[in-house]
Amino acid sequence: MTKKQHYVPQFYLRNFTSEDNKLWVFDRVKREYYCKTPKEVCYEKYLYETPWKDENPKLGKFVLENQIENYFADKEGEYSYLIKRIIDICRNPQNKNALICRHEEKEMLASFVANIFVRNPWSLKQIESDLPLEELKENEEIQAIEQIIQIMGLGDIDSLVRAADKKVWLTEEFDGSRLTPRILKMNYMFLVSQKGAFITSSFPAIYQLCDTEEDGLMPSNIYLSIHPQVSLLYNEDIPKTKSNRLKLVDEEMVCELNSAYLKSDVEQMRFLIAKDKETLKSVTENTYKNLK
Repeated sequence: MTKKQHYVPQFYLRNFTSEDNKLWVFDRVKREYYCKTPKEVCYEKYLYETPWKDENPKLGKFVLENQIENYFADKEGEYSYLIKRIIDICRNPQNKNALICRHEEKEMLASFVANIFVRNPWSLKQIESDLPLEELKENEEIQAIEQIIQIMGLGDIDSLVRAADKKVWLTEEFDGSRLTPRILKMNYMFLVSQKGAFITSSFPAIYQLCDTEEDGLMPSNIYLSIHPQVSLLYNEDIPKTKSNRLKLVDEEMVCELNSAYLKSDVEQMRFLIAKDKETLKSVTENTYKNLK
């Protein structure tokens, strides 16, 4: 069983490592810098697991242990190939006017961005708090299942409902995600740094929300760095003629985008991550004093 479950994929973090396969992390709470490998950051033990309430030894400790973790592992193989291909195209000077993603890759890219959103501990807390558990338990079908479970001595219905809710939100197996279709509706471009390096964070996506008639609050603007020289921007205002293409940005724009991570909630984005310490210091030094 995988105990250390990464909420930021390791393949993604490796894009920000230096030649020694390490990256630099700034802890906004402790106000300290760390040099770590991707395996050593952005994980929690048993993050995606749902413990059985009133645990039955026959069932093990968790409901369908590692099922979500294994789902992510399968998807990450597809995501990793796509993101590497995008980075290679964007960093090739000959591809200034190229269309970056093939038609069939656009949905995969949107799925990757949605995955980054929902798998984070901060997002999981929102999902957990929004679960109308008592209301669901008034459902006659769930009551019938609960009776059967109790008769068989298999566990507690609360645990099953919580596990099912996580699976709906974190996987696309039940078409429960509204986020991927929403992202697909927006135009996007890839920002390529001419000078300066992009940073990322323990919640890599920066976003703005708008109230939609169909799905309620949904992102209307998403920024996500995928490499020190390449970032992804989704926005409804991007002209269709410029969508799926790269745009060169100067050092001033890179600094502006990096500083946006500092404006985020510390609980949501506690750790800032970069390829080298100097890049992190250039982002944090004007905000934090007496850094360790």
